[in-house]
Amino acid sequence: MRADDFTRQNFTWFTGIVEDITDPKKLNRCKVRCIGYHDDNKDLLPKEKLPWATVIMPVTSAAYQGIGGNHHLEVGSWVVGFFRDGPSAQDPMIMGSVATQENGIKDLPTESSVDNKVYKSKAGHLIEIDNKDGSEEIRITHGKKDSHIKMKSDGSVEIKSVVKTTIL
Repeated sequence: MRADDFTRQNFTWFTGIVEDITDPKKLNRCKVRCIGYHDDNKDLLPKEKLPWATVIMPVTSAAYQGIGGNHHLEVGSWVVGFFRDGPSAQDPMIMGSVATQENGIKDLPTESSVDNKVYKSKAGHLIEIDNKDGSEEIRITHGKKDSHIKMKSDGSVEIKSVVKTTIL
């Protein structure tokens, strides 16, 4: 067996800084520059070359087939985790975030982040919180009927129902 085999490995911890949260596969992953493992020089190792890190979710989020919530990490968040492949350090798993502040931290990523926070239930119901500056909205959507309530950035409320109802 290899020394970095998943079942018999040395547990390999890391602390890192989130550099990208725009997972193209929408698998709730982040790119993390792991301190001591990934070069600090972003010219030698740009964020595009960092591996995607899986975010471990709490048991209150199914994290299965798109059901559950997404992580709330932001670009610049400090995280702690481990490498699932041990010393090979190519398969990072994020266990949690560490409270930090930007004072004194060099070269924090400044790219804009994904501003939408989403929860999806097993039935397909959605609760979306859009924090994008200028278009802040809250949407609650019924998964099977396409009815929704939308609280818009201007303070107005939109209600769409597929059946006529009386609201008291």
